[in-house]
Amino acid sequence: MPDLLRRVAALTVMSVVGIALLAPLTARSARPEAAIEVEPLLAGLPDGQISTLARSALVDRTGVNGATFAPTGSGATEFVASRLADQPATVPMQATLVTIPTAAPQRVVTHSGNGVWDTLAMCESSGNWAANTGNGYYGGLQFSVGTWNGYGGAEYAAYPHQATRGEQIVVAERLRAARGYQPWPACRAKLGLP
Repeated sequence: MPDLLRRVAALTVMSVVGIALLAPLTARSARPEAAIEVEPLLAGLPDGQISTLARSALVDRTGVNGATFAPTGSGATEFVASRLADQPATVPMQATLVTIPTAAPQRVVTHSGNGVWDTLAMCESSGNWAANTGNGYYGGLQFSVGTWNGYGGAEYAAYPHQATRGEQIVVAERLRAARGYQPWPACRAKLGLP
């Protein structure tokens, strides 16, 4: 309990000190602004229409209530708008519908054959010949782009998953002729391939 009372007392003292420090700043900012003298730019106004100009008045090139004037000796048309800055401006508040494109659903191309390539594809990509999981390997037999291009796959498609099942098998046959089933080590061992 005494600790709580010390904390309350400390917070009270800090509040009083803060108010004492901020009071002069608040009083200074609450003073009204003095009017400034009209520039020679306004000399062309009718007598007595505007004698002083508040600092917050807006300057524009159209006329007050449609009227315009030309300052003496200048040839330019100028005027002072009567709307002061303390009048709130209106801003239209409208909802805007923004369409966010989403990725197209990934296609799945399977084949229920029982050949060695379909069995290998079932092991590598669950039989999905259009597989593109983002792991750097593509298609049913999970070719890397380098291997795909190295064995002539670029003649069919830029990426293996974009080629047909038959085109992927043609490239796989070329790869197997050069290296056997070694490019698929895990599934080779699992399926007992040479």
